[in-house]
Amino acid sequence: MYQNIPGLLSGFALVTIGLHLIWIALKYYKALEKPGKKLAWRFLISISLFTVGSIGVVIDSLTEIQLWFIMAIIYPISYFILASSVGFYLKALLSKQAKPIKPHKKAPVLPISGAYSLRKPVTPQTLAYLSRISSGLLVISRTKKERWVKKYRLEPDEFVWLSNMEEETAISPTKLHVIQGKILQFLNGSGGKAVVYMEGVEYLVIYNDFPPVAKFLFSVKDYVISHKSVLISYIPHGILDKSQESIILKEFKEAEEEELLNEISQKLLVTMVEQRESASVDEQENVMSNSE
Repeated sequence: MYQNIPGLLSGFALVTIGLHLIWIALKYYKALEKPGKKLAWRFLISISLFTVGSIGVVIDSLTEIQLWFIMAIIYPISYFILASSVGFYLKALLSKQAKPIKPHKKAPVLPISGAYSLRKPVTPQTLAYLSRISSGLLVISRTKKERWVKKYRLEPDEFVWLSNMEEETAISPTKLHVIQGKILQFLNGSGGKAVVYMEGVEYLVIYNDFPPVAKFLFSVKDYVISHKSVLISYIPHGILDKSQESIILKEFKEAEEEELLNEISQKLLVTMVEQRESASVDEQENVMSNSE
């Protein structure tokens, strides 16, 4: 009787692996919703073809029947489906990342207030985090809203485009009082603990000179602090001369993004501890009053 022992052992091992993977694929197929269900279905088909090919290896090892051409067809199809599944997953992942995060119902816990100057633009992750823990996010930028949203994958609660174009979100950089009014309106509507992120300070300076822009920034800072909110201004190196930078940094705390996040995290932790201690004291007082 014809037997190819190495091929037989390899075939049985591959069949065992294939059956186990089929069981896993079925479990995921039943548990997942779209698009995960579609990915699990492709994986199931791929593994099923792989298992059929492995059975062909077993039969080929037990008999003199030549089944290599069947395996030569089944295995490439299996690999192709598996590769397309990976492509499908990557496409779904990309579309999910590209979809901007829309404003949601806020539960503001922002523990800091003040004005900060950053030398680098804030990352999308940090802006999304600030939006999540605040009562609202207002963005003032030289970039048009559609491009900004695509870049940061985040839909701010309010947006001001610094431009002379006549569009809904656009405000001329020469109209500092209008921009200031928009910020104050946003702060009043948010009820405190909001975030104002400003880009394009150099653009304001070009159209207004430095003194009016400095007065504008300082007034906005006062409004922000009075509403227990945060103003973050992106001021990269080189857009202002040293004397102008010195004036701004007297009112704006220069910080790295990581430093700002650490400050927020530490104060959030302190706030949580204080709230727990306060709740514990209230609970003890209630127990004592009930016992009396």
